[in-house]
Amino acid sequence: MKRKLLAYAAALVCCVLCAGAVTAAAQSPPPSARDTYDDILGFERGEKSVQEWIDTDLVSLAGTGAEYFILCLAQSGKQYDFSAYEAALLDYLAQNKVPSATTRQKYALVLAAIGSTDSYIVSVTNSSIGSLGIMSYVCGLHLLHAGYPGNQTVDGTIDHILTLQKADGGWAISGSTSDVDVTAMTLQALAPHKKERADVSDAIEKALSLLSVRQTGSGGFISYGVENPESAAQVIIALCALDIDPLTDPRFIKNGNTAAHAIAAFAQESGGYCHVAGGAYSASATAQVLCAATAQMRYVAGKSPLYDLDYARPDEVESPAGSEQDTTAAPDQPPVADDGLGYKPYACMGVVLLGGIVCLVLILTGKRHYKNFIAVALATCTLLAAVIVIDIRLPEDYYNGQSESKQNPIGTVTLTVRCDRVPGLDRIDHLPDDGILLATEVYEIEAGETVYDILTQAARKHGLHVDAAGLGESVYVRGIGQLYEQEHGELSGWVYYVNGTSPSMGCGSYELSDGDEILFDYSLTLGND
Repeated sequence: MKRKLLAYAAALVCCVLCAGAVTAAAQSPPPSARDTYDDILGFERGEKSVQEWIDTDLVSLAGTGAEYFILCLAQSGKQYDFSAYEAALLDYLAQNKVPSATTRQKYALVLAAIGSTDSYIVSVTNSSIGSLGIMSYVCGLHLLHAGYPGNQTVDGTIDHILTLQKADGGWAISGSTSDVDVTAMTLQALAPHKKERADVSDAIEKALSLLSVRQTGSGGFISYGVENPESAAQVIIALCALDIDPLTDPRFIKNGNTAAHAIAAFAQESGGYCHVAGGAYSASATAQVLCAATAQMRYVAGKSPLYDLDYARPDEVESPAGSEQDTTAAPDQPPVADDGLGYKPYACMGVVLLGGIVCLVLILTGKRHYKNFIAVALATCTLLAAVIVIDIRLPEDYYNGQSESKQNPIGTVTLTVRCDRVPGLDRIDHLPDDGILLATEVYEIEAGETVYDILTQAARKHGLHVDAAGLGESVYVRGIGQLYEQEHGELSGWVYYVNGTSPSMGCGSYELSDGDEILFDYSLTLGND
């Protein structure tokens, strides 16, 4: 009995000591914003100087992932030469159609941040505010604050943002429940008007109360069911913009933990950050943590908020030559291979005839050395091989309206493709009013066939355009039926499900089994709607 009591006592002492250690660790200060900023930059640039990093790695990522890094560098208080990046981004925009209004606004913001005077900034501001829900108002308001003329006024944009506030006090892309990230980003845009408009001040206080309630015991925030550093970063940026110290305000300290404590839990030894604790490096998470560190550094130094762009030059910007190019058109579909011969016999005859003509020319010009004829024969054989191997088909040849015959089927699966959450379907000509692109249909499968294999077979049968990126196991679907990712918000795009679950792998690597039910669904919120 005494031994049991001693054991219980020892366990109790251990629990108390552990609790004390946890509390002490939780209340220890998180890394400073400056240290976080320096660690991320040191990891990302490696042995290169910051300028070399800009001119090499970030230039190569212009339009595809460098933007928030560039924004932070421009707002860091140090001066860099962004001319090479500006040229690369403008070239990217000239070569690529950007369907999403908020994505175009992001490019316009980063161009403004580096002091560009290109007309793209005004073109976007003039055409995009309010065209894609709450986030197009938020990003547009940042551009209006920077002094660029838009298709709406500052007050008009604010008025509409206030009408979109949810009953719980925050904002969201869709639905009645507010999202932490969208709420924090909206506060960042409203912050400059906190003192000049009572209705804005009231709306901000309601949103701050919501964020305080949503903060977890670790100091972090949950979005889409997962605690992550990006959400905590957006809250820090918002608090700094509102002149609220994220490290000392009691509303945003839980169990001694702040949002900065929560972010630190996602740090990797390398200097980068992961999206989920213990997960792989995430460029997006790292970039957003860098934004939070930059905002906090500016706040500590008494500077303006992150999106009060230091180098914006709205008075010097070029006037657009015309209205902004239509960016909603889908890219042309490349020719697709097929199994039939079609044009090949005629092409082979043409290659042989061409080889004969060349030989005749060699004879007539006296160049009759055997090596010349050997070279012609090799070239002819190479062209013949290319004709046989490479297939070029017209769309009507590829989209044949027939189901693919399987020699060794192991079962059947069903496939459905829908986009019924897209707003205003009745006003979009290339989409059906009910949002059903492909009604549920049965397909035979062979061993090893993947979700992507069945999608392409269905597309071929029904004449449905599919645009995918990547190869093999890494393939992911960017567009179906001329409906593309980010067309209806930064978080919109195609999500696939098998038997009601969204697998954590690309559709090109998910091998199917008999009876599987496949659904491709166009989501407005990364599958959380």
